[in-house]
Amino acid sequence: MKCMYRGVEGINGVEITPERGGLYIHIAYCRKKCIYCDFFSAGDRIADWHGYVDALCSEFNERIKELACPLRTVYIGGGTPSLMPSDEFLRLCDVLSPYIAEVEEFTIEVNPDDVCEEKLESWKRAGVNRISIGIQSFDDDVLKALGRRHDAATARYAYKCIGQYFDNISIDLMFGLPGQTIDMWKRDLQEAIAMSPKHISAYSLMYEEGTALTIMRDNGRLEEASDDVSEKMFLILIDELKKAGYDHYETSNFALPGFRSIHNSSYWLQKPYLGLGPSAHSYDGYLTRKANRSDIRGFIEYWTKPTQEIKNCAPFYNSEILSREELIEEYIMTRMRTCEGIPLEDFKDRFGKKALENLLSRSKRWQDDEFIVNNGKSISLSESSILISDKIIVDLL
Repeated sequence: MKCMYRGVEGINGVEITPERGGLYIHIAYCRKKCIYCDFFSAGDRIADWHGYVDALCSEFNERIKELACPLRTVYIGGGTPSLMPSDEFLRLCDVLSPYIAEVEEFTIEVNPDDVCEEKLESWKRAGVNRISIGIQSFDDDVLKALGRRHDAATARYAYKCIGQYFDNISIDLMFGLPGQTIDMWKRDLQEAIAMSPKHISAYSLMYEEGTALTIMRDNGRLEEASDDVSEKMFLILIDELKKAGYDHYETSNFALPGFRSIHNSSYWLQKPYLGLGPSAHSYDGYLTRKANRSDIRGFIEYWTKPTQEIKNCAPFYNSEILSREELIEEYIMTRMRTCEGIPLEDFKDRFGKKALENLLSRSKRWQDDEFIVNNGKSISLSESSILISDKIIVDLL
């Protein structure tokens, strides 16, 4: 299946050829909100699964034409996608099926305590070929403090069950957690490595505004891990996974050879993607971003109207045309998080010779201190810069 459209002219006059896109589907229901989470979701006690899937199918059919080329990846996230009843999941994927038969990667995020044979079979039948499981920790006290629904034994059992159906498994871990020690983190890593997942995403705990976690910290009910402890944990993470054969291909992501996340990489490499569901975002790979409203009831009401009525309504999303400066900033911020860094020729093609000269000028002092590597084709962060990467990236903007 070929692309439907020719390339479009980039901001520097260079034609940008449409690329195969990604599809993200947001499942905005959770059984229990984790205390650190600031993603949009609502309790599953009010879930209208049938209406929600109806709305997703309607939005997909109306908006899939926004992508100029066939889909390369599908990612179902949340919220908690693994809560979706199997019959509704299969009904959704049946509508997607004409467009996803040739996707390279089809991921669904799952919680350990939702894993059962029925759901595993339905995910496999629908074409899912990659599972991302939110383990976070193998310490029961830590899991309880985070407000996770599962315990360590459930996580281990779920991983074993998933492995009977899927080969490509990614696990999520967190560090810098309240009460988590260096030794506890080492044990988490040792157990994760022993499982041999194809991919590991590991995140430092963030205190996002408005979350229960941040409120508890501000009220003195828990103590935030020190920067020193979090930094030591990060260095241990990198060292242990490197020794185990994992490629540190993005700041928080590690993969065995051949198993980088194709979908997530599309975000860091400015590839087009379409986001469905309340609060989901889309990007055309060129200038336009769209953000769906964070309103579950409104989402269902909007997309279950008659087709002609939908066409006569204002869009459910808000659009933003990115400025040249915003495009440059996003490019630098995302590319410098990857191990390949910024390809200089591509940067010049997109933004011009003057922009490249400015970038190289700003990177010069970091190169002199050996925090940035310039091999003539790209600039990237060196291993010694890992703890000050945010400072370097901001300085390049």
